[in-house]
Amino acid sequence: MITRTFWALVPVLLAAGSIACGGGERAGTNTQLTGARGIDGVAATYHPGALPAPQGALSITVPTAGTAINGGSAMVTVTATAEIVKVYVAIAGADGYWEIAVPPGTTVTDVLLTLAQQLPDQIHVVFEVADAAGNVSAPVTMDTAIVKVGTGDIQISVSWNVDNDIDLHVIDPNGFEIYFSANFSDEGGELDLDSNPDCSIDHINNENIVWPTGTALAGTYSVLVANYANCTDLATTYVVTLQKKGQQPATFMGGFAATDPGVGGGAGTGDLVTTFTYP
Repeated sequence: MITRTFWALVPVLLAAGSIACGGGERAGTNTQLTGARGIDGVAATYHPGALPAPQGALSITVPTAGTAINGGSAMVTVTATAEIVKVYVAIAGADGYWEIAVPPGTTVTDVLLTLAQQLPDQIHVVFEVADAAGNVSAPVTMDTAIVKVGTGDIQISVSWNVDNDIDLHVIDPNGFEIYFSANFSDEGGELDLDSNPDCSIDHINNENIVWPTGTALAGTYSVLVANYANCTDLATTYVVTLQKKGQQPATFMGGFAATDPGVGGGAGTGDLVTTFTYP
């Protein structure tokens, strides 16, 4: 098995509480959460104003804390005491919220949040849920520490939901493959976050490859995700987030079975997730 160098990025946690703009109009939730959707892929609808007022006895739970990267995506599991028809998501102290429709028949659902490339060291994500009877839960908050990573012409990241060793590979237009064993390209591409290497678990569960401003090559790129090692014997769900300068982010979901032990691997290892051209 190849030994990797681990770049530990330790997030600085701010004191818990609402994030609001000092004076003037409050920033919108969509300045920190640039998109949201259900696990079925249906995009959320953004609304200005405050979250719906709670009513009825409906209640929900979400993780009290999480970790994410700027410019990446986060999967969050929401559990309710009745069947969920809508999930509402906002940033504490900010104006506006995302409304995510949920297919009927479940009290547990996953939502996917796409984060802005410029963020503070911690964000406070607020969730509410509505059921078919019109009840709306009281808001609950997940404090999310942000591990800072690079952004630029192209930023590609992968996040996943369990403590396994998942690897991100990107092949540039010259055919050079950036991954844990070749983390820099001559043109400036860099793997600047490598999480859970060789099952040395850091609980960050994100990786990031970036071409800083002015360095990305023109041409076609290929993105692969590899199951290097199944450290937990659990199934893995992952999401790749693609940020290209001047365009809206794109997300791609996939997974590995609990019975998949991992492939280890070097160049060319992994499942092809997407190809794209730049610019």
